[in-house]
Amino acid sequence: MSQPSVDNTPQKKRSGSRSSATNFASDCTDQRSSRMDDARKERDYRRLDFDDIARSALPKNSTLRDLVDKRTKEISPRLDDILVKRSQDPATPALVRQAANLCREWLRGELTPNNGPRNEKVIYPAHAALIRCIADHLDPELAAASDTDKAKRVLLPYASDMKPTGSDERIRIDGALHSCANASSSDNKLRPEYRDIVLVAEAKWYREQDEAYAQLIRYTRQVYANQPNRRFAWGVTICATLVRVVLFENDRMVSSKDMDVTTSTGIAAYVKFIVSLCFCEEHQLGYDPSMTWCSENKYWIIKCPGRTPDNDDEQSATYYARDLVFVADHLFGRHTRGFYASADPELVDQPDTFIKDAWPHAERGSEDTSRNELAILQDIVQQLEKRGIDTKGYVRPVRGGTVRLDDNHDDDTDIVLDPVVGDIEAAHPRMGTIAENDETNASTLPAELAAGRGKDDEACAIDDSSRVEVIPYRVHRRLALKPIGKPLYALSSPYELIIVLADAMTAHSKILNLCGYLHRDISTNNILAIEVDGRVRGVLIDFDCAIKVGSQRRVRAERTGTPSFMSINNLRNSSVERSELDDWESLLYVVCWLGVHGVSEEEQSSYQAFIEGKYKTDKDFKPPLYAWENGSFEESD
Repeated sequence: MSQPSVDNTPQKKRSGSRSSATNFASDCTDQRSSRMDDARKERDYRRLDFDDIARSALPKNSTLRDLVDKRTKEISPRLDDILVKRSQDPATPALVRQAANLCREWLRGELTPNNGPRNEKVIYPAHAALIRCIADHLDPELAAASDTDKAKRVLLPYASDMKPTGSDERIRIDGALHSCANASSSDNKLRPEYRDIVLVAEAKWYREQDEAYAQLIRYTRQVYANQPNRRFAWGVTICATLVRVVLFENDRMVSSKDMDVTTSTGIAAYVKFIVSLCFCEEHQLGYDPSMTWCSENKYWIIKCPGRTPDNDDEQSATYYARDLVFVADHLFGRHTRGFYASADPELVDQPDTFIKDAWPHAERGSEDTSRNELAILQDIVQQLEKRGIDTKGYVRPVRGGTVRLDDNHDDDTDIVLDPVVGDIEAAHPRMGTIAENDETNASTLPAELAAGRGKDDEACAIDDSSRVEVIPYRVHRRLALKPIGKPLYALSSPYELIIVLADAMTAHSKILNLCGYLHRDISTNNILAIEVDGRVRGVLIDFDCAIKVGSQRRVRAERTGTPSFMSINNLRNSSVERSELDDWESLLYVVCWLGVHGVSEEEQSSYQAFIEGKYKTDKDFKPPLYAWENGSFEESD
């Protein structure tokens, strides 16, 4: 995927290995259709309906919750009067007066286009006018003197039907909201920018939600890609006069019931949701308070949990990162992000530490460390050092642990969905007890969905298919690792590639034979090149999927890995026990992949230009093994 061109924003690199080689032809000929198909699959499998999901946006403080109710009651019954006044004010710009009239018609169910076929474009200004009315009423600059009565922010609409900056797709969005300090803020921008979007809105003229969900999925993926500090995301669908609130967490999209804006209860419910977003804490908007962007110095300030190999005092340390190495450019899964960082802000351009931020699966209330990457890496290094093995060619943890929102709360799925996670589980009891022979069993789902991911998602282990949670439990973990390595595309020759792959798999064998851990996720992203004593070496990273194995060195059948590089056993989700042979098979696919995409950065960029249509015909450029990847047996020129 191409690198988004966003001015004055941290560097973002999209990994070319995110889309499958087998989808190459469709990506070239009809990328938009392919993305929509993926979005529809995600929509059909991932969605849960829960009437009261908007309650997750309510402030935790009881005083603020009462204030939300008060402001909602002030706004909802007076909307028509506010809009009439605005539409008749001669000092108001003509477009604003027109939008106010459209909003009145929309709220009465009388909205129709003046000319041409019925389409959703007339909804855009109507919805924007509603949001503007709420913002003007909540404007902190006009609020009471008491700070407790003021909104923390207001949400303002971007210009509608425009392509936001930061996108790797040529698509327009119907509407989006961004956060400002006040309703008259100079930050009120016309062109939407994915890096600043708080909430995306998708409108349809007809009362059919399915396509609206599919579009919203595509847009929200871009929000994650452009906001490294995004934990979860909100969205809104507007189908005629029916509005639904959608919350995207790591495994599900949870949708509210219809809010009919032509009814007093429906418009009050939607207004309350928007007001809640203006009064709630930043983390309830979906942002990570432990990761902030310093606009003055143009780097990320990242708090890393303080548990180290020698100290469990949980004192966090601060790192500074300018380069975002791995982008979470997918909607569901671990949302793994990576940064090159330094503990010294003066050395931010000379990083010596890799910060890994991810949401792996975990067991609620369990102290089990068998799938805790920090514990696994600490154990591997200790065992190797006891045997006198040089660990320079192995990834070593500096510190890490579970990210904390504050002194009292770890960041996890329950915090994201608080206070409704228990109600969601209760509303879908059957999903928590899928029988092994049930027709909806994960083994019968499309491969990319059964693995808990979409086509562009990353590796992620799933639990035994006989026990499927409604909302799988995840924790937000962050690690500081050394050494930092370079991706395989930074290598200068196939000879260096051979050395790096050999080193990585040698480490794989030692970790299995001496430490008893099977990696289970060999991919192009998880093998890096480092320099040791002036020589190029390879290092194996990402032990999120690693598992302790016994003397038989086999583990129960479990579908893990990165889809493009999974063994046949994994892809078919077979009942055959997994072993190191599955990892070695994955290595073969890594070599094939690199043969297609190239090794050097120049080959990678040329290949990317090709799939993005920058060459007019196939004859203008053909990447290595183009015929093989294109599904053709014809010889390339």
